[in-house]
Amino acid sequence: MKLSNLILLSIASIAFFYIQLWEVYFVIPLYLIVLSIFIATGIFTKNVNMTHISGFIFALTSLSVVVYESGLVNYVTPEENPLLQSFLIYGTQIFFTITTAIVLIFRVQLSRLLSNSRDIELTHFDGVFHWIFLYMAMINLLALLEDMAYILFDIKSWTLIYDNFEGLIYIAWAVCCGALLTMMICEAKLSRSDEANAS
Repeated sequence: MKLSNLILLSIASIAFFYIQLWEVYFVIPLYLIVLSIFIATGIFTKNVNMTHISGFIFALTSLSVVVYESGLVNYVTPEENPLLQSFLIYGTQIFFTITTAIVLIFRVQLSRLLSNSRDIELTHFDGVFHWIFLYMAMINLLALLEDMAYILFDIKSWTLIYDNFEGLIYIAWAVCCGALLTMMICEAKLSRSDEANAS
């Protein structure tokens, strides 16, 4: 099977699996476990680039989960003002996804601040990850606009994002995991070919 076909199959499989679970209380821990497996694999194979990319994504996603699960957003959202409540809920998520995108854009510079490894370099995959999180920021922005239209103008027919919100986010998570899996496969193939050339 060609590598490109394997990549598409892995992304589609992960997306299908996440969407079948659907329940956020199952999918979020599963996503964080998969990210931690990539971190552990990166450490084990001494692939500092994969370790840092998956580590940054894991850290910021975990922070977002902690903020929401601790009820921190709910404490500051007034129930009597649904517009402000909506803005704070979706705005916080937009903040986290844009922050993750910025961290991934400057990943090499941040990695060099954290590590003295000579293997830190811009990979082909660095150009992919920040787009995934910008896509998620856009989904959250559209959900916010949809909610504002409902609150301000009582437009109840605009529910495309609301009705499919989890699935749209799960697809992004699946693409993220698929890209990390592809990175791992490509690095393994490269190291095998280097060993073969050396021998």
